[in-house]
Amino acid sequence: MKPLSREFLLNRGFCCNCGCKNCPYKMIKLKEILSEGMSKNDILKIANRIYPQVIKNLGKARKGTPKLEVHNNVYARYSGIDDYPGGKNEHAEFVHEDNTIYLYKAALNSEEDVIRAILHEYTHATQDPKKIKAGREKGYTNNPMEKQARNAEKNWKKYL
Repeated sequence: MKPLSREFLLNRGFCCNCGCKNCPYKMIKLKEILSEGMSKNDILKIANRIYPQVIKNLGKARKGTPKLEVHNNVYARYSGIDDYPGGKNEHAEFVHEDNTIYLYKAALNSEEDVIRAILHEYTHATQDPKKIKAGREKGYTNNPMEKQARNAEKNWKKYL
């Protein structure tokens, strides 16, 4: 029997899971798996489990408890386009004006990544925004507010 062509299978619109020799969906699925990071649901499960303890351990945030939101990546959040490419290095950010911690799933590949991101960004939520802004002049490495946030990350194993 002659194998079905890649074009025919692609036009059909789905994988039949029969192991077709020219199946285009195997590569598409593999690319999705390799580029996705953790799922939004997996990130939220971890976040919901640890967040109350993070709040208790790190103390009250300046504007009350920040919301948590998960986006594909930083570019997707700012553009409003869910599948916007890129953002593999930005794990999370805290935005004082929104009082929200934004988690970026493209860069979160493990439970450790999620916990460290939440600890880091929640630490910023407890800090004075004026001091954060002033510290930026020293660069990321020498910024005392970033040093404090990076130091908070070191305790990630307590949340396993």
